Amino acid sequence: MNNQSLKALKGFLTLKYKIEVLTGLHIGGSKESIEIGGVDNPVIKLKTFRLNDDKFLSDVPYIPGSSLKGKIRSLLELAKNKPVDRFKKYQKEHEKDFKWDKAIEYAGKPCDCGECEICKLFGTGGDKVKEPIRLRFSEFYPTKDTIDMWKTYLGEVYTEMKTENVINRITSTAQHPRHTERVIANSTFEGDITFRVFEGDGKELIETLEKGIKLLEKDYLGGSGSRGYGRVKIQLINVEWFPTEEKYKVDDLTKENFKEKLFKKVENA
Repeated sequence: MNNQSLKALKGFLTLKYKIEVLTGLHIGGSKESIEIGGVDNPVIKLKTFRLNDDKFLSDVPYIPGSSLKGKIRSLLELAKNKPVDRFKKYQKEHEKDFKWDKAIEYAGKPCDCGECEICKLFGTGGDKVKEPIRLRFSEFYPTKDTIDMWKTYLGEVYTEMKTENVINRITSTAQHPRHTERVIANSTFEGDITFRVFEGDGKELIETLEKGIKLLEKDYLGGSGSRGYGRVKIQLINVEWFPTEEKYKVDDLTKENFKEKLFKKVENA
């Protein structure tokens, strides 16, 4: 990051979200963490999870922040035609030695221009960093009501098993069955996305994040989305603002007005 891109940190905006699982959710984990025989595709789990009453549970499903971040970013880049732009860039730069597989590999990587809103929010790697990264994703953990529901209907396993087959087109017989573990529908998870607000930032960056969340609601989270998995509803439930200086303090900040009040204050300071 060069000196021209150094910006003063104005504060931390913490956005608390609730993710409601509408259809079975599968975010892959390690087979070594599963003791149930015959599970081909286990979900990712916490080995230890503490409830608010200080009780501890084991093997509890959760939504990794990295899964949420990666999916939102990839959808935003698709919506902005970033893969197409990268493919054309590679094609132009390798006109004489063009290779299709290399072009596809290059096009499929995250944008690294360092200047667009997506790069500002999610960051770039290596020596192409031009802006400080804004977003920090927490893990999303199940609510107590969700854990109570799992215990009532699933016992101590907390997940369901879905068996799938490949259908022979000639004989119509099922072949190669596999067993996929899923978080059941109507489960709810909560977590935070923290936005580091820097000098010059405007509400368009937050609106880009909001667009990515809306795209995710229309698409899917986790694996097997083409088979109906991973439909989610994401709701903003709370907003907190922690300024680095008193002059950036914003009173009565709510989830309805935080963009207008906060960024107006930062821009005019």
